[in-house]
Amino acid sequence: MKSKYIGYAFLGAIVIIIAFVIFRMASTGNEANTNTSIKNFLVYEGQVYGTYFSIIYKSPISYKTQIDSIFNSIDQAASAYISNSEINVLNNKRIIPNSSKILKAHFNKAKDLYEVTNAYFDPTISPVIELWGFGKNTTPNVDSLKIELAMQRVGFSESYQIIGDTISLKNNAVINFTAMGEGFAIDEISNFLASKNISDFKVEIGGELQARGESSKQKPWLIGIENPLYDENQDLKRFLATVEVSNLALSTSGSYRKYFIDESGVKRSHIINPKTGYPVNHTLISVSVLAETSTKADAYATAIMAMGLEQGKVFIKNKPDLEAFLIFETADGIDVWSSSQQFKMES
Repeated sequence: MKSKYIGYAFLGAIVIIIAFVIFRMASTGNEANTNTSIKNFLVYEGQVYGTYFSIIYKSPISYKTQIDSIFNSIDQAASAYISNSEINVLNNKRIIPNSSKILKAHFNKAKDLYEVTNAYFDPTISPVIELWGFGKNTTPNVDSLKIELAMQRVGFSESYQIIGDTISLKNNAVINFTAMGEGFAIDEISNFLASKNISDFKVEIGGELQARGESSKQKPWLIGIENPLYDENQDLKRFLATVEVSNLALSTSGSYRKYFIDESGVKRSHIINPKTGYPVNHTLISVSVLAETSTKADAYATAIMAMGLEQGKVFIKNKPDLEAFLIFETADGIDVWSSSQQFKMES
């Protein structure tokens, strides 16, 4: 669903998780629909939703066709970039009868995430993101009055009504599920593979991932958390930490790769605070979240980036179903905070 053909970062879900040290996967370049194998594992890689995907699973049977069907079904239900997708029809016509189970599942999951994050995860923030030039519109067009008017359309809990299979919108809201889209798709594919009695697999879309069982090394899947300073200085360590992932999902959101410099020379982060309508102004630059599902990990990482360092720590400590690794700026560079020993610092 997360069709980011022009780099749409809904609430700033830029992912920078890189799988490494697991094993060397077959190189496929930019070709889609590639199906290869490594040590009893099938590797299916390609392009989807404007980004890459990699699905590695231990099975003698290829499920490429079924996986493509899952991708397509989610796209048709919830893509912001397909003109006749259900979500776009709903946003344009304000009502849609006979909605799909997939679209209703997006609403139900988003409702829970909106509530548990105290509205820091909000699928109605899209009009504000457009003003700041981080959506389909890539040119900033902001002033305080425009932001004030756009914020009147923000607030997921009051934005819609579901009666049976009919969904209608209220308060001139625009719904966009991009911030949980990759996570939702990963969960659907993971659940499908599990239904086929496949116990060892890793499903990754654009860096968001879920892993179960073991890799071909017969060990948990080893994932690296990238150093935010590495792009600017490749003499630094590429990875700050590693984490072994098995029967969990991992998502990272960061603020340091997408921004613009406004007319006053101020760097504006693409992470928009849904409480204020303005880019965040805090020291937190990267959040990596371990959770039981990819939808949760995706949304939690996005919400914590909007919260900032101290409020994010409180949120994490009060959520027993997640662990997190935070990277933040200091006067001397960067520092880290971790809620779990599962994240191991690289020496």
